[in-house]
Amino acid sequence: MAISYKSNLHDSERLFVLAIDQYEDGLKKGVLYHGKGQEGFRVDGYLELVRRMEAFFQQMQFPRLIMDQRTFRGGKGNPVPDREERGLARRPGQAGTFTIRVNQRQNASWQGILQNPSTGEMHRFCSFLELLCCLDEEMCKPGSNEAETAKEGQGTLQQRVERYLQQVMKCNETMKILPDTLVYRFRGAGGNRTFMVRPMFYEHGTCQGVLYWKESKKQKNFRSFLELVGMMSDAVRQECDWAEQEEVV
Repeated sequence: MAISYKSNLHDSERLFVLAIDQYEDGLKKGVLYHGKGQEGFRVDGYLELVRRMEAFFQQMQFPRLIMDQRTFRGGKGNPVPDREERGLARRPGQAGTFTIRVNQRQNASWQGILQNPSTGEMHRFCSFLELLCCLDEEMCKPGSNEAETAKEGQGTLQQRVERYLQQVMKCNETMKILPDTLVYRFRGAGGNRTFMVRPMFYEHGTCQGVLYWKESKKQKNFRSFLELVGMMSDAVRQECDWAEQEEVV
């Protein structure tokens, strides 16, 4: 059953402006501005973008979270950004500038509109995964190597998941052990963190499946691409938890 509610937020408070300074196989560096604010936050990669925006959503209580994000630690996901500095003056991005409006957070993901103010081009997305595809479409010029790579990566939902999971997680050690199973290994001070990702369904413009964390011997179902990267990144960031894990050879 759909849940309806009213928000007293001004329309400008529902908008984010992403000024992209570097875009090479995905977002590398940029600045995120909220509403009409003249000061922004540095975002280096998609994970920091997600954490920034989720922190704003939690503060504004809009859009309302329909499903709590799953984590390996239980409870709600951690929206705390990687850094807290602020004060970057408002300016256009060196590579491009876009507005992002997230109207809903259903199916453990985001739904909204991405717009390029310089061209007026608008893209509606029904998931975080589709938002990344829309950014790729805008940023990669026709005929370039980046455009061809993006086009190949957007052929099927399975190809999109594999392409953008690599972009978001920035993992150097990856392999495909089965047609539907991916392995990601991260190395840190506390040892290896190895994840096996098995998408099983592709619905609502995203994916659903099973994530297995080898070292902790824990397995969780994920309901979207956004939830998948949130679960992986949350586990990777928990250095104190890693140190307690016995590495499995």
